[in-house]
Amino acid sequence: MQRIELDDQTVESLAAQAGAKGLTIAEYLKTLVGLATNGCAPPASLEELEAELDELVLELPTLPSDFSRADIYNEHD
Repeated sequence: MQRIELDDQTVESLAAQAGAKGLTIAEYLKTLVGLATNGCAPPASLEELEAELDELVLELPTLPSDFSRADIYNEHD
């Protein structure tokens, strides 16, 4: 097991961040290490997360207003 030394301010900050997510400091550090090794960082805020999710949304055509179950199963009669 590796050990690192952290100043009190860093420990308090990590404890607050972990507590906000309902995690222990050890669990929180494991998630941070996992994110770092996967090459991505957690979003800084809810707004940043929403912006990232908005980028993933595809522009898909909408279905016609008269679309029905028969349109789906018409070929299977």
